[in-house]
Amino acid sequence: MCTECSSKLHRINDNELLKQKLSDSGDIDYAVSLYEFMEDTDIQTIIHSFKYSHMKSIGKIFGRELGAAIGKMKIKFDYVIPVPLHRAKRRERTYNQSDYICYGISEVTGIPVIENCLKRIRYTKSQTRLKFAERQENVRDAFRLYDTYSQRVKGENIILTDDLITTGSTIMECARILKTKGCGKILACSIALAT
Repeated sequence: MCTECSSKLHRINDNELLKQKLSDSGDIDYAVSLYEFMEDTDIQTIIHSFKYSHMKSIGKIFGRELGAAIGKMKIKFDYVIPVPLHRAKRRERTYNQSDYICYGISEVTGIPVIENCLKRIRYTKSQTRLKFAERQENVRDAFRLYDTYSQRVKGENIILTDDLITTGSTIMECARILKTKGCGKILACSIALAT
């Protein structure tokens, strides 16, 4: 991504708003997001290209940037886990964009990625037009941790990754599932945060 495009993005220098957004969950211990997401801006164009136009390298670029931010934290993380797509959506898109963010994080930090430990077991309608409470209800029990990973993640500190956090309901539900299986600290991170 060129310097000119990068300079137009609104960087988040203080993740307090993200922490507040995710504070209701009680399952997320830390939070990092890079940019403010606003409609009809460059970050929206970039994220849409990443998600819908097969521009997977965008995920790795931002993942490396997240990895640098995570590297400055004084916490040891054990695994990077992407928020999963439902298999129907993955078939349609052919990839999960969050995987590529994880690869970028891993490149910088050396923390291994576990791609398929969380599964979206219920297809949920688009959250775009839903209010916060409706979003929470929409994703409730929509995820599951595969049994084969239960012992592997127990007690481990996890970086949970998504491309965009809007209300936080999806990433909070994933964190809840991980915590019920005994995970340690959870860092929620994303390229962008809807403000």
